[in-house]
Amino acid sequence: MEKILTVLEPFEYEKGNTECSCHEIVQLQYGDYLQILEDPFYVENTGWYIAVRINEGNPFYMSIPFIDEKYDERMLYTKLDLDLAINYHEYRVEQSLIAKNKEDFFLHKEKLDSLTNIHPKMCSFK
Repeated sequence: MEKILTVLEPFEYEKGNTECSCHEIVQLQYGDYLQILEDPFYVENTGWYIAVRINEGNPFYMSIPFIDEKYDERMLYTKLDLDLAINYHEYRVEQSLIAKNKEDFFLHKEKLDSLTNIHPKMCSFK
């Protein structure tokens, strides 16, 4: 599993049991970084968890199936996913210039700019 995942679609994570004082709803926004901190562990009758941190915030435990679900829904990207998406949109910008398709150009340029704005920040999180 990648050590850093980038949030591309906002979502919420409900941590802790609703009867527990530790219960909290965590908001993840576009451009946030979900850092994987430790090895996963299993909690009886609950499932697999892993320590994570959002950006430079305090660490907490998150359900691994939840992370997998958000990744499968394309809400979380790895660095490689970002690299591939940037490459794809660069190609589409080039193709729209060749075809003189203004609508496609602006569509892919906007997506490209949005991805390149969060991509360089990812390198600062180690």
